[in-house]
Amino acid sequence: MTTLPIRYRRNVLTGYLTTGVIAVAALVTTPILARGLGPEGYGIWVLVASFALYLELLEFGFGRATPKFVAEYTARGDERGVRATIATAFWILAALGALAVLVGVLIAALFPSIFDVSSDLKSAAQLLVLLVLADLAVSIPADTFGGVLMGLQRFYLVNVTLIAVTIAEVIAWATVLALGGGLVALGVVTVALSLSGQFARYVLARRHVPGASISPRDVDRGMARRFTALSVWFFVLDMSKVVLVRLDTIVVGLVVNVAGAGIYAVGQRLTLALEQLIEPLTKSFFPHSSTLTATEDRDGLRRSLMLGTRLSLAIAAPIALALACLAGPLLHLWLGAGFEDAAPVVVLLSAAVTVAALTRTGLLMLQGAGHVRAPALITSGEALLNLVLSVILAQSMGLKGVALGTLIAAVVANLGCFYPYMCRQFGLPIRTLTASLVRAHAPALALAGGAGAAIVSADPGGVVVLAGAIAIAATYVGAFWFTGVSPEERHQIRNLIARARGRQET
Repeated sequence: MTTLPIRYRRNVLTGYLTTGVIAVAALVTTPILARGLGPEGYGIWVLVASFALYLELLEFGFGRATPKFVAEYTARGDERGVRATIATAFWILAALGALAVLVGVLIAALFPSIFDVSSDLKSAAQLLVLLVLADLAVSIPADTFGGVLMGLQRFYLVNVTLIAVTIAEVIAWATVLALGGGLVALGVVTVALSLSGQFARYVLARRHVPGASISPRDVDRGMARRFTALSVWFFVLDMSKVVLVRLDTIVVGLVVNVAGAGIYAVGQRLTLALEQLIEPLTKSFFPHSSTLTATEDRDGLRRSLMLGTRLSLAIAAPIALALACLAGPLLHLWLGAGFEDAAPVVVLLSAAVTVAALTRTGLLMLQGAGHVRAPALITSGEALLNLVLSVILAQSMGLKGVALGTLIAAVVANLGCFYPYMCRQFGLPIRTLTASLVRAHAPALALAGGAGAAIVSADPGGVVVLAGAIAIAATYVGAFWFTGVSPEERHQIRNLIARARGRQET
């Protein structure tokens, strides 16, 4: 018997649809923006967007805590607790949004001098920063409502709003640039669309939580203390992730050279895309764990951990194997000559993502169960170890050394610390989880690895490389269908497909 989060199919499917729409939008809009704004204008646009992402860290983890408390009180049938969670989270985030604005005003004043912006774009750059700050002032506290929908395990509603805003942005940006608009006009329409998405999530949250209010009278000071105790560790997790993802390229630029940083970033981008493919499959386990913990369903927690781990590895392993086998030819097909040194980076980082996939579901479930302190400390230790090893190994091994440092840190943190910790917290013997994963994945890995070796020996080129990568991943998934999916699960999947076809026919 297995246990999945409620509305799992809708949440996962819309999650992958959202990921696909955002990826396609990026591919379409990047050349439009680059040509329409020019090199300097596009550089300003990218830099301001990056600053906005960093300023969102000033939520200090409170936004991450909201779904946990909503799921917990909903599972207990405590409607007053849910309403108090919404009001408390909103006003805490409103204060933090004001802090982000204060920091951002300083950035706006210094932006032209820090980045040596030309005089004709100075005012536009500062206005763009101020527009982004106006968005943050509203969107940081308004993130409460997206958190409410996630806590109710209605990720699909959040995904629908994200898809709608993304498509609207593509149309709006192309229209603005076609009409001769510049940075400020782009900023205005972007902020307007962002706020419309927040308003839609507010309406949806109010619909699913009758009586929900953001009145200060509904703020619960005791709950605020609980929020703070948990959120500080969410913030440590977020900061550690920034170090893990962002600093490797900087290390390459400082220790190796700037050209090497560009090559490393190309290899890293492929593996970051792999991580994004894992996310829709696993993120529902966060509020699901809060629900199971609130109802004291220990057996459900163990079964969810086993199933979620098996599924996350089923996404990561076949794609990582295909990337590792054909990294060189795939890079050449994608970018042409000159990026050969990124191939070992892809291989090592693909292995690191696969190792992290072993604990991805467990990490989310620990957070949902309220066990955030230990994962935060382990992740911060991983970030520090990654940084130290990357600097040391880069001096002797170049790009490969930085990627190897990332892999070693991932192995130490995930296999040495996270894996036994999550098993202990959920009362699941390590040998039980390990045996189930080996039975599910070892035959698929062997067959796909053999297929990969045969394809590599054939030295494919051109678009044949894509066919080879698909063949490796398909071999893995085909074997996993029989070794990693139980007869009961296969029956359930066939029924889901049959019902979906029936709805399409009608």
